[in-house]
Amino acid sequence: MIMRAEGVTLAYGRTPVVHDVTLDISAGGVGLIGESGSGKTTLARAFLGLLKPVRGRITYGGRDLREVDMKVFRKAVQPVFQAESLDPRMSVGRSIAEGSRDRAAVPALMEEVGLDPALAGRKPHQLSGGQRQRVVIARALAVRPELLILDEPTSALDVTVQARILGLLEGVGTERLLITHNLAVVGRLCRTSHVLFAGRIVESGPTEDLLRRPAHPYTLALRDAVPKLGGEPPVARGRAESAPAETGCPFRLRCPLAVPECESAPERREVAGRTVACHRAELVLTGLAAR
Repeated sequence: MIMRAEGVTLAYGRTPVVHDVTLDISAGGVGLIGESGSGKTTLARAFLGLLKPVRGRITYGGRDLREVDMKVFRKAVQPVFQAESLDPRMSVGRSIAEGSRDRAAVPALMEEVGLDPALAGRKPHQLSGGQRQRVVIARALAVRPELLILDEPTSALDVTVQARILGLLEGVGTERLLITHNLAVVGRLCRTSHVLFAGRIVESGPTEDLLRRPAHPYTLALRDAVPKLGGEPPVARGRAESAPAETGCPFRLRCPLAVPECESAPERREVAGRTVACHRAELVLTGLAAR
């Protein structure tokens, strides 16, 4: 286990946005899945030490993050944001060398991410979107981190460039926490995944199981919303209210399986090899089996 969140609640001002989250970042890649506003990026900011928990704690190597030497931590845990995070005033080579202070290593790093070292003198606006994203990855890899925290690293890229970058991330041998709403990406890069809705983990388990046989109606809705080539249009599940319920199960206002029991908050429990916070998880699984 590299890092751990233990009962973490996070807030902006007085507004909680992540509620009582416990999860481990361990070998094989970990995914955080959910729609915009689910709390994925907020949780990632806490893992990077940029946001302090209101309750609970973040640990690195078994130690509270507040007690860790930040110089050591910043080299060991590197963020990979979208390409727009590059400084437009800096050349590609300077951006890559910024963390390690080793200009001599830049050509090898560029080759490692599939870039021509001759591009080192160019500014970000002179590169394509895929090239800029690879520069961001090379910059993170420059300090040889233990963990990459990836926030939608392929969301603005075309399919061909996405495939190249995913292959690169698979090959670098660095552990990763992936924040995404793209189920194909998380299925390729992460052994374990956690599904967030309204700042709460509603389902956790092996990624393959979550995508093949979801046990929570929200996970099922995310999976069914992915268009399939030559298939039927995505199935609309539940109603269109975007705001979560303030009491009981937060997903119940959008859930097609909601019953009066859902007015009480479900406890997380073991179902079919994963943990799920849903009163009707068995019915979700049974419904899938009947298809």
